[in-house]
Amino acid sequence: MKAYIASHFFNDAFFTWTENLATEIEKNCDIELYVPQRNDSINDKKNNDENITAEAIAKADTKELKESNILIANLDGLTIDDGVAAEIMAHGVMKQFEEENNIEFPRMIIGILTDMRYQGTGDNHIYRNQMIIGKVQECGKLIIGYPNDKTYIREVIDTVNEFLKENN
Repeated sequence: MKAYIASHFFNDAFFTWTENLATEIEKNCDIELYVPQRNDSINDKKNNDENITAEAIAKADTKELKESNILIANLDGLTIDDGVAAEIMAHGVMKQFEEENNIEFPRMIIGILTDMRYQGTGDNHIYRNQMIIGKVQECGKLIIGYPNDKTYIREVIDTVNEFLKENN
């Protein structure tokens, strides 16, 4: 089984967050994990920028997304990252297409949201695109965490392991 982490990792904070999550999953789950930020051929802008193209990024990440049973998506940020939203929709549509056509390839989406404002009300609530949230819920599980409380990581690991147990 394979999993794919979708995250906006283009700054130090989210790069570190993504790497920490990936490390915990790799330590606690028997799954092959694709972490796009580790793919220097399409993401090392410092040393490889002249060779990185939009088409190369699309081809490399799409190949991995198609082969992945689980999409683990970071929904934090000012808005949901455009690439993450696209990966969620693509993975969800693939899941539905495969089910409609009796193709046995188990898939699920795990969405992670740790912005404290998501739990607020009124002016204290942060909006998330409902089509993306709905696709996560329709195809898997939305996990709500809170800053400086890492229990959501255990929930992600437990969800991955439950999926693996049910589908192996």
